[in-house]
Amino acid sequence: MSDHWISEQIENWASDFLIDDAGDRVNKVVAPFAMQILTTFLTHACSIRQVAPQDLEEEDIRQGFLGGLKSLALPEDGQPMIPQLIGDFLADLQRRGRLAGGEVHGAMVIAMKDGFLRDLRDTVAPIERVASKIGRNDPCPCGSGRKYKKCCLHLLDPDSPE
Repeated sequence: MSDHWISEQIENWASDFLIDDAGDRVNKVVAPFAMQILTTFLTHACSIRQVAPQDLEEEDIRQGFLGGLKSLALPEDGQPMIPQLIGDFLADLQRRGRLAGGEVHGAMVIAMKDGFLRDLRDTVAPIERVASKIGRNDPCPCGSGRKYKKCCLHLLDPDSPE
């Protein structure tokens, strides 16, 4: 299957869901982003093992959900509604006969809501050095009185000469 065919299939599935069933259920904050959210999620899930959407498995869904949406600029007040949107979408895919286990996958996505929100909001702070760097010729911090290079440096760097 070509990537173009898979992309078209994903867009069609998302459109069917948004037009037919979800019009009243999609939160108004998320609605303008719903198509982008669903297609990005499903595209990322398919790319993990390079499979068609109907061949997705639990781990593909999990990684597609937790990793696929980080690149999107999503409104913060709409982020809590995204797991429900994706869960409903997956259940709809099962009802339409497009994805086996869609309801179970959808329930899993909804259950992962807290981890998803934590991942979206967490930013990794740079690690700051608390103490000054030990130079090779500085006294060893172990208190032996020898130079660091002749004492404990080899414990951290096995390639250094003792």
